[in-house]
Amino acid sequence: EAGSVQLEFRALSAQTGQARFRQAGDAAFEAIQSTGMVGLLPVYLTPPDHSPVRVLASKFAFGALADSYYEYLLKQWLQSPSETRFKDLWVSVMDELPGLVHPRPTPAAAKGAPPKYKVVEVARSGEAMWKMDHLSCYAPAMIALGLQELPHKDLRSKGRNATWWSLAEGVTEACVEMWTFTKTGLAPEQAMVRSAVPFDYKEIPRTARHSFLRPETAESLFYLYRATGDERYRRHGERLFRAILEHSKVEHGFCSVQDVNVVPTVKVDELQSFVLAETFKYLFLLFSPAEAL
Repeated sequence: EAGSVQLEFRALSAQTGQARFRQAGDAAFEAIQSTGMVGLLPVYLTPPDHSPVRVLASKFAFGALADSYYEYLLKQWLQSPSETRFKDLWVSVMDELPGLVHPRPTPAAAKGAPPKYKVVEVARSGEAMWKMDHLSCYAPAMIALGLQELPHKDLRSKGRNATWWSLAEGVTEACVEMWTFTKTGLAPEQAMVRSAVPFDYKEIPRTARHSFLRPETAESLFYLYRATGDERYRRHGERLFRAILEHSKVEHGFCSVQDVNVVPTVKVDELQSFVLAETFKYLFLLFSPAEAL
């Protein structure tokens, strides 16, 4: 959470002229950096009243509890291009991301159709935790943005240009599969992954069977469609949209679903704010002409 407010607080300072917002966000960011760790970080830090700040022995993840920090590294650099440390920190994260991905991405794998890359977690013991969060599906959109904006000298190093693009394509396909492998076509919060090739999905944990209609897959489909013009991303988006219409629409809007493998669905009396702010926004943009944005 400490790494998930900087973009907004910096924008608030820019719009209001009040430095206190930026200072608060930057202080939280500096607290993270004071640990001395770069690249992928454990998801937990010591409590706010503990000084100095230390990382706690905890899992490594790219979804829940970690996603905004990694995404905001890149976007803080885009927001303030002169602050290149944000870019450098993001690149160090990307160089370590393959350690969470199965099968392992390689430049050779980038030459053909990429496998459906699953982004799993790693326990503090170093053992893989064979589950994938839907929240990690923001990664392809972030990678596509990085490939578009980073200097060529950064992308040429270590085979990043080819490997990262293959990773973006393969994770996107895995994210779409997280929707389509359920009976409703709606994605759960997470899915368990088999620990051997082809690393496909198996069961959904009991505590993760609901769908909040999260936006991350739609976001990545939009970014990859804009990057490639490949109509398959629109076809994927149509499947997502039709599943939402069929299984979550109610008289006055859309709602969360209790279990993505139960048809007809049991509706939950709530609408998450990101459904309109992000999920439908990205689906709208996916099917809109480029001049719309």
